[in-house]
Amino acid sequence: MSVGAPPRAGRGRGALLVAVVVALLALMTGWSAAGVGFAPGELLRNLGSLRRIVGDSFPPDWAFWRRLLAPFLETLQIAVVGSVLGGLISLPLAILAARGVAPTPAVAWVHRQAMNLLRTMPDLFWAMLFASAVGFGPFAGALALTVFTVAVVSKLLSESAESIDFALTETVRAGGGGWSSTVRFAVLPQILPQYVSFVLYAFEINVRASTVLGLVGAGGIGMVLNTQRTTFQYQRVTLIVLAIFGVVVLLEQLSEAARRRLV
Repeated sequence: MSVGAPPRAGRGRGALLVAVVVALLALMTGWSAAGVGFAPGELLRNLGSLRRIVGDSFPPDWAFWRRLLAPFLETLQIAVVGSVLGGLISLPLAILAARGVAPTPAVAWVHRQAMNLLRTMPDLFWAMLFASAVGFGPFAGALALTVFTVAVVSKLLSESAESIDFALTETVRAGGGGWSSTVRFAVLPQILPQYVSFVLYAFEINVRASTVLGLVGAGGIGMVLNTQRTTFQYQRVTLIVLAIFGVVVLLEQLSEAARRRLV
């Protein structure tokens, strides 16, 4: 009996911990719902308006598709520029921010804070900032996605660099190699597969993000979507949403195939 007591005691403590966590989550959820004015009844009372909008959205205005080709091309261009430039900047930033890889702990700390600063603000903030600086249009969107890509890829890549096999770096140093040689021959070969994967992943996100950035005047299909929404052209909105969905799914499949071949 004494042998079986500890497991039963452990299970009892585990059940108590789960109960406490569930209770805290329930309290936090209730508190948050009250804070944001969450009211399911209000939603139910407005189902008529929702049904009207859905009814006005179908069938899609298929004749409008020709006017979507140029904005879609612009959206892809914004995503490509942001992903490529952001990816190029991310590589050295991630290496300099990785603990154990950077030349000194102070250098790693400074570059980690730079990454934290970039991640503090969302992509919409950067889009509005660059739109004020260079004017509304795709250039502002490309700059915003460049910053966003740097923030995402550098963070993920720096964590990958911190988990490499440091025995290889010690081997290079033992052979008389300096910091740059260590990075070139011991660090880069280990993180390049992850780097390619992260940049492709960022490109997938950027295609979606570039659509949202258009809502604040950063070019692409998002500007067309916002215009049709504000003029209550819901059938055209439906067509645009379906087109965005198709493009995103296609690019996702192509990106996954590329990652499987390259990584």
